[in-house]
Amino acid sequence: MSDDPSQTPPPGPPGMPPPPGPPGMPPPPGPPGVPPPPGPPGMPPPPGVPAPPPGGFAPPPGGFAPPPAQPYVPGVGSRQQNALAITSLVLGIVTLVLAFCCWPLGAITGIAALITGFLGLRKADELAGEGKPLAIAGMVMGGLGLLAAVAFVVFIGSVGIFSGSTN
Repeated sequence: MSDDPSQTPPPGPPGMPPPPGPPGMPPPPGPPGVPPPPGPPGMPPPPGVPAPPPGGFAPPPGGFAPPPAQPYVPGVGSRQQNALAITSLVLGIVTLVLAFCCWPLGAITGIAALITGFLGLRKADELAGEGKPLAIAGMVMGGLGLLAAVAFVVFIGSVGIFSGSTN
């Protein structure tokens, strides 16, 4: 390479962008068919590049538009829930926790879990089985929690009887 300033630097490897020009000059154009890179934020787009829509996002490439919104139709696609079965399950879980720390509340919530589970089973028959497993699980946990609360009271009572002093 000579010291002649009129000579341009040799191009880079094929497929690579051309080397940058002198400072203060715009970069040389890229390969044909490729739009130039976007300018700094807040500046208008270069010539030949469409401006983005007001929302700031361009449509997806390929010309595909999002599907149209579907109208709301009441009752379609929604299932009726069995609130009694869900209540039984929640009460059964609470019963298992309360049976050992607050046994009176554990016993009360256990009875409530059994009652709402039984009513939830009857409601599940009307709803084509919707919520039946939840009602059964709530009844099982409520019954186990009730038994644990009763066993806890019996155990505490028996320890109290045998640890008493004899006169």
